[in-house]
Order: sequence, then structure tokens, then C-alpha cells
Amino acid sequence: MKKIFLILAVSVAVCFIYFYKSPVLSSDAALFHAENYLLNPDEEWGTVSFNGLEGIPEENIGVNLSQKSGFWNELLNRMQWEVSIKSPEMNSTIVLDAHTGKFIDYFGAFS
Repeated sequence: MKKIFLILAVSVAVCFIYFYKSPVLSSDAALFHAENYLLNPDEEWGTVSFNGLEGIPEENIGVNLSQKSGFWNELLNRMQWEVSIKSPEMNSTIVLDAHTGKFIDYFGAFS
């Protein structure tokens, strides 16, 4: 019985350590994913006039890594990328999961 309990405890500890230190995407990868989401927006966003990041100066693009909110996310150290883009066409922020690159949320408005 003790052997089973020990194996179970070690398994849980290894899983916790793996999820706690899971790899985070680089800022370049986060910027790439955000650009793809803006170039291929969801239908609920409507029409988007975004031609890519080529014409936007670097000082108008911000990439910030932050902690996800919520007890479980804080316990497992889950992070998110917030990519802010300021241009004449738009002023918006795309929020992405820092571990998978999946879209979480969009803030801002298109003009």
C-alpha cells in the first residue's frame, strides 16, 4: 500500500513540475501569432483593414508577458502574451496564451 501511495505522490509531483515550468513562446512568436489573427480575423469582428506589421514603427508595437488571472492559472504559473498595436487603422491589443499561442481575447477598436 505504501508503495502505491509513493508512486502516486511522485507521479503527481512530476506532473505538477512539468505544468509549472512549461515552455513559453518567444516574443517574436507571439507577435507572429497576433499578426496572423489580425490578418485572418473572426467573423464577429467584422471587416478589418490591417495590412500587416511592415509599415508600423517598432515603438508602436508592444509585447508584454503577464500572469493569467485565476487560482488554477496562478498555481500552475500560466502566462499570457499581450500584443498592443497602434497604427492609423487601429489601436488594439491581442491576448494570447503564452504556452500554446492560442487566441484568448481582443481589446480595442478598428477605425
